[in-house]
Amino acid sequence: MSSRAVVFDLDDTLIVEVSYAMASLREALGMLPGVDPVAAEQTALEAVRSVWTRGADHGRCVELGFASWEGLWSTFEGNHASVAGLVDWAPTYRVEAWRAVGEAVGVDDPALLTTAAQRFEDAQRRGHPVIEGMHDAVAEVGAGHRVGLITNGPSDIQRLKLEQAGLSSTFGAAVISGELGVGKPEPEVFLGLLERLGAAPEASIMVGDSWERDVLGGLGAGMSAVWIADGRTVPEELPLVTVIDSVVELVDLLG
Repeated sequence: MSSRAVVFDLDDTLIVEVSYAMASLREALGMLPGVDPVAAEQTALEAVRSVWTRGADHGRCVELGFASWEGLWSTFEGNHASVAGLVDWAPTYRVEAWRAVGEAVGVDDPALLTTAAQRFEDAQRRGHPVIEGMHDAVAEVGAGHRVGLITNGPSDIQRLKLEQAGLSSTFGAAVISGELGVGKPEPEVFLGLLERLGAAPEASIMVGDSWERDVLGGLGAGMSAVWIADGRTVPEELPLVTVIDSVVELVDLLG
């Protein structure tokens, strides 16, 4: 094994994910007459989740880190055979999810709900914002270390995010949970990527914003970890974990 590897998470580590998805949801809700998008955001999200959790593949989606709002715009193509049923279910899910939103906010016009659904998808496909300074930080880290990526999510939208963010060819190896059929925090995900990079776990670092999936997952695979706190309080002081607020601080940390 040669120099250590630095492995990055994607969503809310290198690009903006959750807050952007919620902004897209508010934009879609704004298409519904009489609905206050801000006031209705959580109600709509709960309605979407109520349909998502009834899906036959929900357990696998939890394991692979597929979010309910991702189902509102993913085709689920290109994923592992264990979730192949999502391709056929996705159109039905979207109709039922937006119908549930309509019931929750008092809109029963199918045409309006279809318009809102399309607005959400269009907003998500515009391109997720990147974390300010991310490109320079990843490039500087990559100049002295092997770099990889592990991201949970459906193949089609994670690949699109990477392309739109200009990251498609950045990493020596990249793993998407939907394609692999296994997601963070399972140790095999980390170990498989490190093997492809030619790096030892004890010499490598996992960088991400999720305490459970990135930090504890990396530690479980024998790596050290850097948690992107973004102002949050660290859940637990651990000897192999360093806390920073943004990926741009990683450059100074690694020296």
